[in-house]
Amino acid sequence: MVNGVQLEVSKSNLIALRYAKHATSGTHLDSATGLENSHTVIQAPSTLARRYMSSKSSPGLYTRLLIYSAFQVAFISFLLSYYNVQPLSYLSRRIRESQVWDHSVDALRDFLEPIKEIYDDVVDLIDVYDDDDDELTRNPRKSRKRREVKKESEVKKVAENSEKVDISKLPVLTREQLTLFDGSRPSKDVYLALLGRIYNVQKGSKYYAPGGSYHFFAGKDATRAFVTGDFSESGLTDDVRGLSEEDLLSIAEWSSFYEKNYELVGLLQGTYYDAKGKPTPRLQEVKKLTEKANEWKKAQAKENEIFPPCNSEWHKDSGRVWCSAKSGGVQRDWTGVPRKLFMPVSKTFRCACVRNFGAPLSEFPGSSFKKNRGDLDNPNVLEYENCHPSSISCQLVKT
Repeated sequence: MVNGVQLEVSKSNLIALRYAKHATSGTHLDSATGLENSHTVIQAPSTLARRYMSSKSSPGLYTRLLIYSAFQVAFISFLLSYYNVQPLSYLSRRIRESQVWDHSVDALRDFLEPIKEIYDDVVDLIDVYDDDDDELTRNPRKSRKRREVKKESEVKKVAENSEKVDISKLPVLTREQLTLFDGSRPSKDVYLALLGRIYNVQKGSKYYAPGGSYHFFAGKDATRAFVTGDFSESGLTDDVRGLSEEDLLSIAEWSSFYEKNYELVGLLQGTYYDAKGKPTPRLQEVKKLTEKANEWKKAQAKENEIFPPCNSEWHKDSGRVWCSAKSGGVQRDWTGVPRKLFMPVSKTFRCACVRNFGAPLSEFPGSSFKKNRGDLDNPNVLEYENCHPSSISCQLVKT
């Protein structure tokens, strides 16, 4: 310890230091063993230091080695450049072909998954919808599995409570009257409508008032835009015809959100309520479609257990789909291989991880427990072009 700094000393340095110490104390050390030798003539510390330093390699040797290495690097670089060889591209291609990268990514994902689950559990203990950031904190939390279960029960509960509200006592506004509550008049609160139900969103005026990020929702019913993201004049409409089951469920979540966090202050005359505030046939139709969407979601969850969605990544001109033991958020004891899974009704397809060994998980004509091919023979399953049948990863080219 010198001036509070710990020094690490090699064996040769220790011997040299002991030389110096014993030279001043009247004893001498053998240069090979470092042991005391009282019969040897004592030498001055300066002589010992010169002997020790002379045993080290010459600085010129290091210089020659560096020059030789530099020439080697320059020569190899010249050869690579002359023959247009790109070692990094070659190594990258070989790694992709051998699927080492895929396994590394999957291993990293498997390592991070428990950490993410712990984080999600902590977040679930926090009230996401605080008074100041209702809208800003909502969307980033939408996809968490634990919150989905909680949200689904909340949507059902809020929907039941909304049915119990006596809407006959609520005022009915026309579209022209609702536009007066767009936040541009200091004397009036900010209103918006969703599926014909009008909410007072004044406490979130920093989002809905002019200049706010959600001002385009103020003073109108723009139900469709909540799920399409089309904020043009034609997109800000209450017409939900043609929306998918997933979109209808998202609208139900938004409806639950406003029922829970904002005051219901009226009804909008038009698509969903008449001039007397009574529900129109169109509203009943949307409710039935939402019920069917819930049934679809349950069936989809069951299908995902058999055909879990693939992992995917996309770039400008290409993409990749791959499977892992947790792809699609479905924990299982098999990985599967990427396949196109066609939907019989819509005739569209999605990427699914298909079990490629053992008995099939799905039921289809000609399925057999003896073939040891899993679900590969399902007629709705098709291989990706230019992808090896047993590969867990497929490179895709955008067309």
